[in-house]
This record gives sequence, structure tokens and C-alpha cells, in this order.
Amino acid sequence: MAFNNWDKLRKAQRDYPKPNKIAEVFVRKALKKSPKNPFLLAWEANLSLHLSHDAETAIRQVQQAWEQPGSNDVRLLSYLYEVLAEATRQSRRLLEISSVGDENSKKWQSAAKALTRKQDREDLWSALGKVASRERCWEDFRLAVVQYNKEIKEGTISPSAKKQAHYTQIIALQHAASQQSRIEGGEQKSKIYADLARGLLKQAYQAPQVNPLAFKDIRDLRFMGEVYCKQNRCAELVELWSHPPDDLQTLMATHQDDLWGMRIRFAREESNWGLLESQCLAYIELAISKMAQDPQSKSFWELCAWKFDTWIMLLRAMGENHGRVEYQRILSGLLNRAFGDQFQTQDRSLRLAYMWLRGMTNTTMLEDCKIYWEQHSNRIVCFADIEPFVRVLDEEDYKKLLEFIQAHAEKHQASKVGHESLCAGISRSDIVQTQDLHIIEQNTLKMFYYIHCSSSRPTPARLIHQRQGNLEIVFRRAVTSPWSTEPNSSIGFLAIYTLLQLHRDVMCNKEPQHPLQTTRNSRLLLQAAMLARHLVACDKEKQDRTLALLAARLHLNLGLGKCAFQLYRFTKSKEMLLYSLSPYVLSRISLAHPFGADGRGGFSAEEEIEKVIDAMNRMENKVQDTMVPDLQSITWDKTIGLLRLKQKFKLSLSKLICITERRRVGRLKGESVDTLPILDWRSYQGIHDDIDNDVFPDYDQDAKGPLSYIMPNRLPKLPWMFSNHGHIEACTRVLYKETPKLEYIRGSEAVVEGNEFDTPAESRAKIMWLMINDIVKIITWEQNYGESLTKIIKKLPQELHAMRMAMQKLRMPGSTTLKPEDEPAMFHENMLISCYTKFEVLRALNKTIEHIREKVINPKSTHFMKAELPKNWVTEVETEMKICYEAIRDLARSYIFLIKEKGEAAIKAQIRWGRTGQVLKKMLTDADVAFYAREYVDSALQAWEGVLKVKLK
Repeated sequence: MAFNNWDKLRKAQRDYPKPNKIAEVFVRKALKKSPKNPFLLAWEANLSLHLSHDAETAIRQVQQAWEQPGSNDVRLLSYLYEVLAEATRQSRRLLEISSVGDENSKKWQSAAKALTRKQDREDLWSALGKVASRERCWEDFRLAVVQYNKEIKEGTISPSAKKQAHYTQIIALQHAASQQSRIEGGEQKSKIYADLARGLLKQAYQAPQVNPLAFKDIRDLRFMGEVYCKQNRCAELVELWSHPPDDLQTLMATHQDDLWGMRIRFAREESNWGLLESQCLAYIELAISKMAQDPQSKSFWELCAWKFDTWIMLLRAMGENHGRVEYQRILSGLLNRAFGDQFQTQDRSLRLAYMWLRGMTNTTMLEDCKIYWEQHSNRIVCFADIEPFVRVLDEEDYKKLLEFIQAHAEKHQASKVGHESLCAGISRSDIVQTQDLHIIEQNTLKMFYYIHCSSSRPTPARLIHQRQGNLEIVFRRAVTSPWSTEPNSSIGFLAIYTLLQLHRDVMCNKEPQHPLQTTRNSRLLLQAAMLARHLVACDKEKQDRTLALLAARLHLNLGLGKCAFQLYRFTKSKEMLLYSLSPYVLSRISLAHPFGADGRGGFSAEEEIEKVIDAMNRMENKVQDTMVPDLQSITWDKTIGLLRLKQKFKLSLSKLICITERRRVGRLKGESVDTLPILDWRSYQGIHDDIDNDVFPDYDQDAKGPLSYIMPNRLPKLPWMFSNHGHIEACTRVLYKETPKLEYIRGSEAVVEGNEFDTPAESRAKIMWLMINDIVKIITWEQNYGESLTKIIKKLPQELHAMRMAMQKLRMPGSTTLKPEDEPAMFHENMLISCYTKFEVLRALNKTIEHIREKVINPKSTHFMKAELPKNWVTEVETEMKICYEAIRDLARSYIFLIKEKGEAAIKAQIRWGRTGQVLKKMLTDADVAFYAREYVDSALQAWEGVLKVKLK
């Protein structure tokens, strides 16, 4: 094929969509026939960048392509720009660049001069603006806008086009100014561009209405506010908006509520606490004065209802600006002016605002809480509204409030909550099943759970039994409630939470730690998971996505991946939500279910991970296309917000977790990761933590919320990602020959902080990873650090032997003499993590041995390490490694045998175990339990059989 135009190049690239060795061979063969073909040279440059990561070669190939005839094709120039931008960032080791250089600018200018039609030149500069914005090269974007505006001004220009050009120039200057402020030595340019942007804005703001540039609507004012906020010029903005030109007074009066909201929001974003306080107070006083002038005015009610954040931001600003005495004085005066001395209302919004102000004046809130509960306990938001005030009550007030709530519940014929026997009966016929009573029941149970079952401090040993009794009371009342299986009801969550808390208490009070980092029995966790599974099944319309996510997470805790992903599919998350929810099921999937599950209802770990990565890339591209479709129709008033959204997708912690997991899955399966996104120092810069930490309902006093018992193996955070790179990713890339460079990320403190997010198995594996890293450093850099090598020679075989002995001791006997309800845990996420972390270490150790043989003990090697290694050390380590590998496989086979023999019977018995198991009979029939038990056995077998699929080499 003759690659003499863009369409033919794209067709060939569709045939070879991934930058791999096959594509490289194809391009080289084609270049032998057409060595000066600019399209092939561009493709070769891209392959050089992604395959060998040779940025300098890629830059030379781009420059070579520029010099060839036919290189003025606009689409080819854009493609070359993308390659050059990435190559320049890699070459200079920079996270962002403002421009790809003068040579590129000259090439585009030369291409523009060669075009005779004005429209073609406009399209060319528009294409440069589009690709420069995609690559975040805002200096080049500014150049493209300047050149584009020159072209359109040469002909007849409509008023709307003139305004579009003017505002596009402002946004170009603003983006360039923001970027220059982050670049070393760019302070002066940043100031110049920022001043120019504000100057052009003021010109439009002050222009008479006959001028095409003049502000016409709220969009223009909002754009002005965004620019001033980005420049931290909120005080100047407020001054300008406080004295508008005559022509804008009507517009600004019409949208005064929007403008007040922007003033307050921008001051908060700038952290200008003095300005924030003054604006909040001014807006509140305005609403108070309107109410005084006209009692029918809705302004003050709206302020308390859907502009409630104004009050919260005022309290925050006052806390920053004043000492306690002055704070109280100002607040008391405001409270009196806004609500008077004898405030009485049935309105929720007004009552809540009143309570927030009173609560900050050191007033005891017990009576206020009672009044609020009396009036609004039939609202689903009641508990969330009142919780901040209940939190600060003392023990005596807790008791009084709960007595009041119980009396109120009985008064309204809701099922009462008290210190009753767990096995006491309940007459459902006595309960009037109305929506109001359902909500009162939910709020009553939440409050009992909050006061008696959760705490911000560890429970003293002497109160453990009392706490467990309270948990059992809530559990029984929740399970026997007539609304326990209602979709979107908190009652089901409370039942599950109580079981999880009981499970955690049992686990924490076990004396010896089980070697597989789990406990001898997880009956209560099993009960919680099956209850969640059943509640999802009862939700016929699958409306409760949060419940489905919780059920999926609990089944993952048990190591039941197949069941978990069947439930996860019911979450039906939109693409926009994938990035905030996916870590709950995908973090550490490489260490629990790298091989997925086969058969009906099965799943693929790779597909689940790639679905999230692809969705986030797709959303990033959609945002980019919306932000800058072309320079003629750029959405200038939305670009700042859209750019922020684009960066969230691009620099997402969820995405980073998924890329890490995908690479680990590939390596454990023995597959090449050459075509996967790489992880280098840039991958960890500017990361945005987008995980929704509040996805599960929170009825706990502890600031950590329910996550501590829903997901004991904590969600990875950025410090953990740094730690993972430092311990595993950096050296593994060298060992697997993905790169010859051994590169670590600076910031050892982040690596240390990341240790707190480790599971016990990961923490133990790090002992081996540290030694493997030291060996790779010594081989690669040919330096011995202190006595590192001497320590490794002695300690590595010992640690390997200890690992093997631990696995052999854990091998289950062919049968046990225990009762089914007392059988030890046969499946659990920690068991799988323990196996796969060791496999990961052993595979890396095997590569390390290959590395040593190739570069150290090779007869031709002159490496200093050769003389330091004992004669048979490598062979002995290799032998121990193979024995350890077989010990892990033997362990997995022993559990597979036990599950086949006793798994179903043990599950059935453990679901019925104890007083909680007896209560569950009211919801889970024997047929239900038998059905779910068969599911669990199948899922557990598939999980353990995955362990047997890992190969050592």
C-alpha cells in the first residue's frame, strides 16, 4: 500500500491498532520502500515513543517528517504535534510544557502560507488550537488563537464572531497565565497574560450595549467571575460588580441571586476568609431586610432551604477570622436579628438554620433536638439533619434524647426499640404499615444504633458485652421489621452493619492471629454477606444500587469473586460514576481474583478493569471535544470548569489503581504488559482522589464511618500507590525487561505513609520485596550499599524457607472432626491475597535469578557481585523457591478438597449459628440458604482454582 495520504495511514493503523513489535516490523518494511514518506515517519516516531520510550529518537523522526513533501496535511501535522508533545515531556522529564517549540510553530506558519484559501488557513489554525489544548500546551494554543483571529478579521466579521474571537482570546490568555505560574521562571509571563486577560474582560464589561463585545447575559458575568477567581482577584471582582456600568444594572439586578452565589463561592475557593464573611453577612442581611419589609417575601426561606451552604460558609469564615468571644458576640447578634427571641416554626429549613446558629453559641441542644424530632422524624433526612447536634451531647443528654425518641415511636405505633431479649416476639399485626411509620422506624433505629452501637472511641473491655447486646437488639428489630426487605430502606443496612460490627469485635478479641491473616471462623461475616445477598434478591426492580455495591463488597471480603461481580452488575453505574465507585470492587483484584471466574455469571478481571479505564479515557475525550470542538465554536464560558473536569478524569486515583491492577494481573498470568499504560514518575503527579468515601450510609459516631468494618482491607490511597511503585512496580519493570532503567519516585515519606494501607499479607511480602529491590539496584547500578548484599545472602533464603514452612503448616487435613458450624473459614479474601502476594514475590524472584545468571554469574561477566555470592547460593535459592511454589499450590488443593467435602454443609450450619442465625430464620428460609450455599461453593472453588493457574515461570 502506498501511504501517500492520511486516510491510508489511518486504515493501516486500524489493522495494527496497538503499538507493538508487529506494527514496528510492518512500518520498517514499508519505510524501506518509501524512506521519505512523512506519514510512515510519523507512525515510526509514535512507535519509538511507546515501544522503546526513546524520546530523542521520536523527536528526530518528527523533524524528519516535517522536511518531507506532503507534510503540510493538517491531520498529519496534528498527529505529529501529539507525538512531539509527549516526546518533549519525556525528554525534559516534565509533567507539562507550555509549547513544543519554535520549530513546530514555524512549520505550522509555513503550512499556513502555502494555503491560498482564507477558510483553509482558518481551519489550520483551528486544528492547532484543538491539538494544543488537548496536549495542554497553552502557549501554542494562545498562538493559534492569535493567528486565527488575524485571519477572521481580514474579512467581513459578524458581531457574534467578533465577540467569540474576543472572548476566546481571553480564555487563551488565562490558560497560558495559569500554566506559566506553574512553570519555573514563568512568573513574569504569567503576570503579563493575566493582566491582559483582565484588561480584555474589563473592556467588554464596561462596553456600551451597542458594542458587539458588551456583556449581554449571565454567561458573560459568570465567565468574568471564573477568570477573576482563577487569578485570586475576588476582592477586585466584588468591587467591579458592586459598581456596575449603567447598561448592566438591569441585567445584574435580574440575576442578583446568582451573582451573590458566585461572590460567596469564589471567595471560598480563594480561601479569602475576610471577603467570604463579609459577602455571606451582606447576603444574609439583605434577606433579613426583605423579610422585614415584606413578611410574605421568600428570600429568607430560600436562604435557609436551597442556599443553606451560605450559613455553613459564614460559620467557617467566622471561625477563621475571630477569637471565641468575638465569634459568639457576632453570632448572637445575627441569631437575634434573623430569628428573634421566641422563634417558633414547623418549617424544616428555618428550624435547621436556627439550630446551626444556636449550636455554635455554646447552647445545649437537647430541647432543640427533641423539637426537631417531634416535628420531622417522618422525614428520611431527619437523622442526617440532627446528627451534628446529637454528636456533641453528653452521656446524660444521650439517655434523655433516646427515652424521648422511644416514647415518640411508641406514640406513633412504630415498633419500639429498647433493652429487650433478642428472642422476644413481635406482633406485626399491631403495626400500622404506613410510609410515615416506616420512616419513623428507620430514624428511631438509626438513632439507637448511633448512640448505643457506635462510638468514636474503642469500647472498654468491661462494656463489650453490653455493646454486643445493643447490637443484637438493633439486629433483631431490623430483621423482624415489616419493612426489612423494602428497597432503599436503611433498615436492611442497619441489620448488615450490626453483623459486621459483631464480626469485627470477635476478630479483634481473638488472641492468636491466624497465619493466613484471617480468623478461624468468619460465621458472622458469612451471615452478613448472605443477608445482603438476600436483600438484593428481594429488590425485584434492583433500585437499591448502594445495597448491591455493599453486597458485592462483602462477598469480595469472603473471597467469593463470582458472586460479588454478579451483584456488582446490579449497581448499574453510569460512566460518570464508575471512577468514584469502581475501587470498592477492583482494588486488589489482582491479588484475589486475577483469573476471574468461568461459566454462567462469570467475570474477567481484565475486562472489568479495562472497562473503567476505557470509560474514563472516553469521558476525558468527550470533555475535551466539548471544551474545544474548534476555535470558531469554543465554549469560552465553560472551558475553565471543563478543563478542571478533564483533569479529574486524566489524573484520577481510580484510574491509577486500575492501571496498577491491570499490570499486576497481566504479570501474574504471564502475559506481556507492553501494550498497557506504563507507570512512571509522571503517573503519580497531581493525582485527584475521586473515590466516593461516603457511598455507604453512615450512622456511626466514628469519623471513619462504616468503611472500617465494611472493607477492613483499606482502599488504596496515593501514599499506598507510591509505596507500591517503590517496592514492586519499579524493580518489576526492570526484571520483566519492560525497561532498562531503574527509576524510583522521590518522596520516601510517602512510601512510609503507604504502609498503613497494606494488608497483613502485603506487609509481610515487603520483606522479600525490599531484598529483591536491593539485588536489582546492585546489579543495575553496580554498587553495594553498605552491607546490603551480605545481609541479603543470609536473610533471603531464611525468609523464603519461613514462607514455605508457613504454607505447609496451613495445609488443611483431608477431613476435620469439627461440627459444621465450627469449621474454620474455607474461603476469605485474605487467604487469596496471602497466596497471590507470595506468588508475585516468587515470580519476581525467579526473574531476579535469571537476571543474576545473565549479568553476574555469566562466565563473561565482570560484575563485582560475582565474587561476593557463595558458590551454590543461586541454585539453593531456586530450589527453595520451587518448593515454596508447590507448597502454596498444595495448600490451595487442600482447601478445594475440603470445600467439596464439607463446604455446603458448613455454610448452611454457620448461617444458622448462634442467636443471630436464629433470628435470620425469619427472613432466610432453608431453601434460600441452600440455594445461596451452592452459589458460594461454586464461587469459592473457582477462586481457589485460580491459585492453581499461576505459573512460576
